[in-house]
Amino acid sequence: MVRCAQMASVCAGCDLVFLEGASIMPFSAARRQRIGLICFSAIPDDPRVRRQGDLFHSRGWDVVAVGLPGARSQQPPWQCLAIDAAVGRAGPAGGGDASAAPEGMIAGAPGDHVEAAAPLRAPDAFDQVLRLLPTRWRPAVRALAGRALRRTIFPVLRRAVRAKDVARVYVDARHADATYWTLNDRFARLYELASRQQADIWLANDWTALPIVRRLASEQGVPYAYDTHELAVDEYAHRLLWRLTQRPVIAAIEREGIAGSAVTSCVSQGIADRLHELYRLPEKPLLIRNMPHFEIHPYRPSGEAIRVLYHGVVNVGRGLEACIDSVALWRPEFRLTIRGPGPAEYLEALAARIRAAGLGDRIVLAPPVPMIDLVKEAAHFDVGLFALPGHSEQNVHVLPNKFFEYTMAGLALCVSDLPEMTALLRQHDLGRSIPDVTPQAIAAAVNGFDRASIDVYKRRALEAAKVLNWEAEADRLFAAIGQAVAGAAEARGFAAQ
Repeated sequence: MVRCAQMASVCAGCDLVFLEGASIMPFSAARRQRIGLICFSAIPDDPRVRRQGDLFHSRGWDVVAVGLPGARSQQPPWQCLAIDAAVGRAGPAGGGDASAAPEGMIAGAPGDHVEAAAPLRAPDAFDQVLRLLPTRWRPAVRALAGRALRRTIFPVLRRAVRAKDVARVYVDARHADATYWTLNDRFARLYELASRQQADIWLANDWTALPIVRRLASEQGVPYAYDTHELAVDEYAHRLLWRLTQRPVIAAIEREGIAGSAVTSCVSQGIADRLHELYRLPEKPLLIRNMPHFEIHPYRPSGEAIRVLYHGVVNVGRGLEACIDSVALWRPEFRLTIRGPGPAEYLEALAARIRAAGLGDRIVLAPPVPMIDLVKEAAHFDVGLFALPGHSEQNVHVLPNKFFEYTMAGLALCVSDLPEMTALLRQHDLGRSIPDVTPQAIAAAVNGFDRASIDVYKRRALEAAKVLNWEAEADRLFAAIGQAVAGAAEARGFAAQ
């Protein structure tokens, strides 16, 4: 979905902006355009945000991105800033694949090349009491009392305050923006760090960044765009408490944010249709799928052992327990590798499950690799596995990075029978679908492969990768953002006359 004051188009090949009734001017004749990206994730590790930055950087724009610390991947060639992990505390808001923590509980870790936002902490009554004590006593009292309060009173008070804020949103949806800033103290830190930068357009990645870019755009007099990686209002809809306490806030933030957005985009057609219906939008959001950069990988026939790969966030809700349990039913030539970041306690639980089933010789829990190496490392495998439960509308419409990464790596695909993935699987004949996320159904799908069929699917994947890639997808996003910036500049010009 694209809105601007005047119709325009962008030529990706020559960096020209064409305005109806206006002369043609190359970007290079004026100052470089600048886009600001905001995401509640470690941006060097976030495939979609990194591709956005790469796109505009490669087309001659300046790029600045602001996100969380803790990245494992190499820094991109454009400016990438992160708040300081030392002052950030985890909260209940977040989203999607940005973190390995459950339900958006995103925890940061120190990272390299980090510019820190100043701590934002208002004085409280506890600080006032400490000032009455001798200076040398204060650190010990703060440590002892703080630990006790954090475990007892503070959690109760936080829940009470948040319940009050959510109740106010039920009464008046306009309170959602104020509630947003209370959900996680890192939202304010992201805004503070981003506010030191200027941009011609700000792009929010997911609803967790939407109020931030709205404020930045308003203060700087520029447009903003919204790219949602998930169906935010249904992301955890299978959980009653989430539906009662978080969905109203997210829906209100998203409704107001999309209403003022110059460009709204999403990752699947199902999500575009749902947003169009839910918010009664005048037109559907722009479809920009999660495709990786094109890479050439040679065809590699299957060997004696058939290697099955799951890569991605390793956490609850991704069918990994069922996948592990299914391996006992696989034919002996199949092996499973689960690779990706996840909470230590969850990874240990999976390891214990593997040991208890006596499958240690057939299942490997592998450490994550840098995001930029995902496809290259996946190319050593034969089958790409993703058995996602369809327990929410968000999951039903999922079209994840890993589907296209497996394809780019030249793997046969074995994925849940969910509409978006199944449509592409059948269109390009890339593999087999899993009708239900149970050990029996997963095993039946895997055992349905033999070496000959896997090799056929692998050849088809390499052929499909020639069209299912970021280079084929990116022009639409670049044109839409360029159109929004050109339209806003034209509108400012008219206002100045």
